[in-house]
Amino acid sequence: MTSEPSTSLNIGILGHVDSGKTTLTRRIAEMGSTSAFDAHATSSSNSDGIRRNTLDLGFSTMTSLSGKRLALIDCPGHSGLIRAVLAASTVFDMAIVIIDVLAGIQPQTAEHLLLASKFCPDRVIVVLNKCDLADDQKIKESTKKVRKGLKAMGINENSPVVEMSLVDGFFKEEMLENLKKAIETREFEPRRDTEKLFLIAIDHCFAIKGQGTVLTGTVIRGTLRLNTEIEFASLSETRRVKTLESWKQRVDQVAAGNRAAFLVTPSFDENRFSRCISGAPGALKPTKSVLATVEPIVFFRKSINSRSKIHVSVAFETVMAECQFLRKDDEKDEFEILESMLAPCQVLLKFEKAVFIPENFKIPFMASRLEQQTGCRFAFSGHFENSDTENLKIFSRKSRKGTVERIEKDGYSAICTGMFKAETNFDVFRGFQISTSSGPRGKVEGAFGKSGKFRVVFQEKIDGLVEEKEEISLFMKKYCDKLVSYIPE
Repeated sequence: MTSEPSTSLNIGILGHVDSGKTTLTRRIAEMGSTSAFDAHATSSSNSDGIRRNTLDLGFSTMTSLSGKRLALIDCPGHSGLIRAVLAASTVFDMAIVIIDVLAGIQPQTAEHLLLASKFCPDRVIVVLNKCDLADDQKIKESTKKVRKGLKAMGINENSPVVEMSLVDGFFKEEMLENLKKAIETREFEPRRDTEKLFLIAIDHCFAIKGQGTVLTGTVIRGTLRLNTEIEFASLSETRRVKTLESWKQRVDQVAAGNRAAFLVTPSFDENRFSRCISGAPGALKPTKSVLATVEPIVFFRKSINSRSKIHVSVAFETVMAECQFLRKDDEKDEFEILESMLAPCQVLLKFEKAVFIPENFKIPFMASRLEQQTGCRFAFSGHFENSDTENLKIFSRKSRKGTVERIEKDGYSAICTGMFKAETNFDVFRGFQISTSSGPRGKVEGAFGKSGKFRVVFQEKIDGLVEEKEEISLFMKKYCDKLVSYIPE
């Protein structure tokens, strides 16, 4: 048994359906692991010989030319399986994006490139596949269009583009060598947090009769050690790690960034389990709402209103949330509710069910309209900032318009109308500031009669300054428990 594996890099293998992701992974990988090489397509049940699309995340590994361990994450290309790709992107250090030389950047390719632009924009390698079907001119044109697309999506337009043909009869080993050289140009030494309570992004779970439950995942913070307890917060259960492996090698610990497979006892129902982040007891807290940053996706063409529902992918799961877009007033340490997403802004996300996240840990998320059938489905991304949302001062702006009916004889007050109804409780509005279109400002004194008219008192004499039928305005900030009037600057 070894102490722990060396630090590895996690590479997402991305691309549209039938672009060649799994075939490339099979060509380049040295060892398969969980659901590797399109297990759904190669199972014995598929006796008809018909190709099956990848339905899951497949994990395998290779060694780079410099000797670094690379974890390959084969992601499904079908639009309906984007949740799996969103989950996997949490741990991407690099990305290999496979593009059909004839088809170019297809819808799912575009979504995958957008994900890469958020997690590793300077560490993307493009594989231009099926080059046996295109002449040199077509390959040159496709490469130019790909680079233009990379730039538009915020990815380094000088990212390596490797020409490839994976079918038997056209494939050459030198193509893989070119890919390995391209990977080497994007290798780096990642900064891993190995000191804090461990967190692991779990992607697969299966029970072994009579032994326990095996789980696989990528450690994203801290160090997972043999014989320690791990908490499955969503299940409110803890288990002890009885055996621990990394790439089929027994180890006694696995540090942040590396793959882990571990057996826990006692066993639990694998049908209750789904992709999630788990960790040391107490490392994760249930969260129903969170304040987050907003980075709009420019390719998302529709508007998103406050109070609308959206899919939020975070911490290896996708949940529905109500979004409320806010703009902070730093001087008063309060937030104004915006009618819709309008950058720069932040967002208050209220989840339909609790999500389990670590405290004081900037977690990236992606907000999407996954029900859309056309166009870009990714709306905005960002990081969680504050889960203590109960004490946030949040307000919405309200305003009312009315008119001056007549100036009273004292010259310091006016009877006004058109702003309130007959049944209005004027105790709520007494003392609220009123502005006139001509300039003088007053305050609501109270009702005048029972028809909704009201008296406004001014500090200065308005006789000759304010005219009858002149428009007046009331501006208010509505907080959860009170109304406050103000005069706009």
